Amino acid sequence: MGDVSQALNWYIGEVIKLPQSDISSAVRSREWFIDQVKQEIKERTGEPALYPERNTLNFGSYFKGTKVRAVDEFDVLVILDTNNGVYSQNGISVGKGLGRSDPNHMFDENYKKSDGSGVSPTKLLNWLKDVVESATGKYGVEAPVRNGQAVTATIKSKNLKLDLVPAPVLQHNSSGETFYAIPRGDRENGWIATAPHRDIERLSAVAKEKENFRNVIRLCKRIKDTYNFLVPSFAIESVIVDYGEREYWYNDLYLDFRAVLGNLAEAFRRGVILDPFDNQNNLIMGVESLTWYAERLEKIINGMDECAGWARQDAVKQRVYKLLENE
Repeated sequence: MGDVSQALNWYIGEVIKLPQSDISSAVRSREWFIDQVKQEIKERTGEPALYPERNTLNFGSYFKGTKVRAVDEFDVLVILDTNNGVYSQNGISVGKGLGRSDPNHMFDENYKKSDGSGVSPTKLLNWLKDVVESATGKYGVEAPVRNGQAVTATIKSKNLKLDLVPAPVLQHNSSGETFYAIPRGDRENGWIATAPHRDIERLSAVAKEKENFRNVIRLCKRIKDTYNFLVPSFAIESVIVDYGEREYWYNDLYLDFRAVLGNLAEAFRRGVILDPFDNQNNLIMGVESLTWYAERLEKIINGMDECAGWARQDAVKQRVYKLLENE
């Protein structure tokens, strides 16, 4: 009988595994880049200030151990002081500012929305873009660009991209938990409440108890890339972490991957994946072709089930490869 788990492990090692040398070089470049940006912000006056307790927060797939491509990009929150600030949702205050800046220039008129209703994500992104350009332009870093929720800069010599997200830090009124407001990146010029440290903690807790949990996530994210699913990686991770917290885990790569794909297909058909921190935010709102995505996942499940009965392991490996690579 064919061993699909063995074929999946082979695929992970041959296709997804990240070279350690590339990782080390990329991490050093990231640290240097972030140091330049932080220093530039600290030297400026009359502008938004870094939160003194913690200036930045790394997040994204690399720091969760779920990256599937070469280490060619990092996601970083640039944490901003919000002393004297308030965060509201639907007109109700849900969080208060943290920090020491007084006066806090992030609340100056030139950073407010045109209707005066609060700090403008667009203006804060433009400010951060100017900071990055000033801090790194002379070092061979490409001119940064606005990219949805982030400012993206590229270190040409390393072919490395960094997505910097302005993130005012806040404290939840009821729980006392620290969270961050980040740009929604839409035409409404709004904010999203997020807590990436909580996401990392949840994933790590599940991964400790479930064998191959991170590898299942990486396989699903590889499918997202090869089938060109226009779904945020965070949405896929959220579905899988939620599944891992509440459902039975076989500790068999094939059976667990199969079950997770089925659960993900169901979420696509429903058209709803809620942000684990902000349940007013549907992470796949407006994404088209979700039914087609679900059908592709079900095709992969059926293909793996079929080759599980084959006698030749090399044929199983070839079939699994073609299924995951969309060939």
